[in-house]
Amino acid sequence: MENIELTTSRCYFSSNDEEFVGFKEDVKQIIKKLTRGTKEREVISIVGMAGLGKTTLARKVYNNHSVADHFDVRAFCIVSQTYSIRKLLFEILKQATGEKRDMIKEDEDVADTLRKALYCKRYLIVLDDMWNYEAWEDLQSWFPCVETGSRIMVTTCVQEVAIKMSDPYLLRFLTDEESWELLQKKVFKCEGVPLELEKAGFEVARNCKGLPLVIVLNAGIIAQKVLSKWIWPKARQMQI
Repeated sequence: MENIELTTSRCYFSSNDEEFVGFKEDVKQIIKKLTRGTKEREVISIVGMAGLGKTTLARKVYNNHSVADHFDVRAFCIVSQTYSIRKLLFEILKQATGEKRDMIKEDEDVADTLRKALYCKRYLIVLDDMWNYEAWEDLQSWFPCVETGSRIMVTTCVQEVAIKMSDPYLLRFLTDEESWELLQKKVFKCEGVPLELEKAGFEVARNCKGLPLVIVLNAGIIAQKVLSKWIWPKARQMQI
């Protein structure tokens, strides 16, 4: 099978197993949605507020070996609020065919070429950070609806967009305990947490309101400083 990956992504924190906290069950459930079920083309939409880790979750699923083995072609693209349909189609085509930019003619009908490249293949297209339904309306006609078990995975902060596209998968907040676990792993790595820092450290994690991005940003600040008794009380005052 031909597996093409995008070389750059906007993952906010490491998705290695040892630092991917709280979403292991979500990974399993989404992989099932991608690799099982109907042969019809389906959309899986992951929705949640900014900082919840939607991109990281999508990347974790995308890179899973069972997902990579299941699909003939894969592509991972960032849509964002300001987008160009031609550039998005061009990026997907480049990943789907493995061709470099200079191999695709400037006057080529990119959309039609992409549709032909995906036809009769089992493909997975990830559209990350979609903000409006119009973007999907502009793109979807170029993704063939052939009964091969193809999937479109979308991440969005806008619940209305997700609802229009599919039955949305709602991403939850981390619990206080999961937040503290993630903060420990980002700051202390494999080392144990000094006993005198545990209470203050838990408060730092709790004040991040279950948002992985905020936890990681705070962990980065803390990790750059000397982990002495005085830094944790200061860190407790950090605001989201």
